[in-house]
Amino acid sequence: MNYNNFFKKAQEVGLEALELHITKTTNFSFSLFRNEIDSYKIADSFKISAKGLYNGKIGYCSSEKLDNSTPDFIVNHIKQNALLNTSEDKEFIFEGSESYKKKKVYNPALAAVSAEEKVALIKALDADIRSKDSRLVEVETEYQEETEEVTIINSYGLKLNHKANYAVVVAAAVAVDEQGAAKQSYEIKLLTDLSELDAKALADKVVKNTVAQFGSGPCASGKYKCVFNPSCFGSLLSFFLQNISSEAVQKNVSLLKGKLNQPVCSNKLTITEEPLKKNVFFRYFDDEGVATYNKTLIKKGVLQTYLYNLKTAHKDGVKTTGNGYSSIRPINVCVKPGKLSEEQLLEKVNEGIYVDNISGLHSGMNAQSGNFSLIAQGFMIRDGKKAEPVSLITVAGNLFDVFNNIKEVANNIEVKTNSFAVPSVFVKSIQVSGK
Repeated sequence: MNYNNFFKKAQEVGLEALELHITKTTNFSFSLFRNEIDSYKIADSFKISAKGLYNGKIGYCSSEKLDNSTPDFIVNHIKQNALLNTSEDKEFIFEGSESYKKKKVYNPALAAVSAEEKVALIKALDADIRSKDSRLVEVETEYQEETEEVTIINSYGLKLNHKANYAVVVAAAVAVDEQGAAKQSYEIKLLTDLSELDAKALADKVVKNTVAQFGSGPCASGKYKCVFNPSCFGSLLSFFLQNISSEAVQKNVSLLKGKLNQPVCSNKLTITEEPLKKNVFFRYFDDEGVATYNKTLIKKGVLQTYLYNLKTAHKDGVKTTGNGYSSIRPINVCVKPGKLSEEQLLEKVNEGIYVDNISGLHSGMNAQSGNFSLIAQGFMIRDGKKAEPVSLITVAGNLFDVFNNIKEVANNIEVKTNSFAVPSVFVKSIQVSGK
């Protein structure tokens, strides 16, 4: 398709400007159950999202079809949509940033590995997990691979393109103890090259974490010193950072409104956003075509900036921070690691609880107050080491109290699938409900 046809049609109907946002995605996935293929999918998708200015108003339209009729469909619907637009907010089609820091992150080697080789690799992983412990009753493994290409073209001559690919390997196991109690665990590995997969280490970890839960149950209710592992801390951090969205601030739903350049959490925390870091989450422009840049969000507990798109930046009379995606959000969030290993962190805690799994975040977290009550599991910490496993407990408190009460940050950084690179943290106190 010659995209110039869209711009010719836009001129014909009187649009002042037009922008096309084109996304092409290829997905390949399969899962194994009892070491046999349970599902196998290959899918391609295409979406063109467009916006245009007509009489100073913005109109939108999108389509998953691309043929000779698509330019007429898109442009005419944009015009109709603009005529119905009664918003007083300033709307933008961005002319472009002064410069962009483009990097190649697409790995052709990942795409070059045949489907048969990928299936064989995951089958070997699945078999290795099964062989490690006779108490395992079920093992499930899954492979997901995605290639995404994003292109932005507009009337002002802006042309941007970004392409990336990655794979995710998921391994899950269920084991039954002597009393017949079933315990389960899973591990997720994010890859840009299959040579990065240490299948043996992944198999060892998922089996170890599953059988380590044998004999678990609720601990006594009370307040405990607490260590959240990277996965749990990453989940809590994602909710915390929703409050630095300028849109949330402007709508008076952010608990960090009016806190710019003030302490908002423990001085042990320094948090950056690094969209230009070369990994699978790299983006050198946001969905509005604005160049991204690395920035400090929180420095030693002090809030440095809110995150803006073009519209919210105009309202506050500031420059956009290049965070205009489908929602205003950060990408490639990095927590500055501390000096202690997780083992040293446990030694410092001495007596407390180690939480390695929390669930019910969307129902158990009150976004308006920050109060939460979450189902959790993990281990007691005794004499500075992990001791007996605990389950069937809830941890409760206030999100901002948790972040203000972080005493230490470990150095065991893990990159999670939400693009957050986070470590374990030691929280001064958490309320636990058990027995």
